[in-house]
Amino acid sequence: MTRRTVAILIFPGVELLDFAGPFEVFSAARQTWESRERLMDVFTVAEDMAPVTCNNPLTVLPTYTLANCPHADILVVPGGQGTRTAIDRVPLIDWIRARSAQAELTTSVCTGSFLLAQAGLLTGKAVTTHWASIPRMRTAFPALDVREEARWVDAGDVISSSGVSAGIDMALHVLDRLYGSDVAAVTARGIEYDYWTPS
Repeated sequence: MTRRTVAILIFPGVELLDFAGPFEVFSAARQTWESRERLMDVFTVAEDMAPVTCNNPLTVLPTYTLANCPHADILVVPGGQGTRTAIDRVPLIDWIRARSAQAELTTSVCTGSFLLAQAGLLTGKAVTTHWASIPRMRTAFPALDVREEARWVDAGDVISSSGVSAGIDMALHVLDRLYGSDVAAVTARGIEYDYWTPS
């Protein structure tokens, strides 16, 4: 099976589970639970190497910066209160746009979809976000096809999920799509996540 790299963006005010959920799923992905061979190499990336304080407020050290981030097959853009200011940081939005063009898949969790929309990556695509932010997304980006009551929305090269814990389901869906339902099921069982079923 093809080994892939996953870059998970973090920024001040990021929602912890938005990025930690997919990080755990992708780093745990393997063909059998007994196998030591991981299917994905996962790392975090931030605007600089300064510690990143999450919403809750746990502090996390990024692995890479925007400037030295290696190629990633999958880009994960989480949400959180920090997206409300991150959306106006032009270099960050430009980086998301450029990296998405190089990635096999771009994904978002929760209000991370606002950053994808700001980067112009959701034009003509269906999208979802945290239920409480759906009215705000429809106001900010009225041309988007915003889906309610969706745990995740697979729009081809972009996959968005609703809030917080839904990022785990979205990540398992990515495994299902890229590696098959057996790998997704093995990973879900390995992390004892009993709420996922193949799409």
